[in-house]
Amino acid sequence: MDRPKLYGTPLSHFTRKVRIVLAELGVPFDFIRAPDILATVTTTYGDNPLMRVPALVHQGQTVIDSDHIARVLVAQYDPSDRLDVCGARVSTLNQLAVANGIMSNEVVLILAKRGGLTDLDGVAYFRKLAAAIDTGLAWLELHVDPDATDFSYADVATICMWQHVTHYGIAKALDSYPRIAKRVAMFSERPSIATTTPEASLAAAP
Repeated sequence: MDRPKLYGTPLSHFTRKVRIVLAELGVPFDFIRAPDILATVTTTYGDNPLMRVPALVHQGQTVIDSDHIARVLVAQYDPSDRLDVCGARVSTLNQLAVANGIMSNEVVLILAKRGGLTDLDGVAYFRKLAAAIDTGLAWLELHVDPDATDFSYADVATICMWQHVTHYGIAKALDSYPRIAKRVAMFSERPSIATTTPEASLAAAP
């Protein structure tokens, strides 16, 4: 069986979600770094036509979108779905959607700055994205159970989002969200988490 090839970048939180799932399932893989996330050539992204990361190339197929990749991996390597990747509870789906939405907004803001825009606050669309990050964090603060013992895919998304927002300093007043911080801290020493933090990923990047 050929090794999965994961196209991504060290600091991509969407890529990191898949890296964590692969680590939790014990699946060895090759990490192929996209050299330029502003490139307009699909091969940079594992032939993802949307020119985004991550993309997983495995057994002659390319799978795009981090959640879709996670579901495909679980179907093949962990039918019992220990991480509840395929769970259908509304609370779980909403937590995943909010964490993903915050991450998506953050990506747009970061790429806008890298693309040369300097006054993001002066553009109504970007102000809305930033405001939605704050309201999304406030929603998660109310709905995350900081003491639940099970480690789930919703936790994976929340942790990736939180540590990425912290790394880039996108959100304001992060000390306003102690329940999220407590939930993240609970799993921060887990090997799949500790070895894929933004800082660890940058240190390991070639």
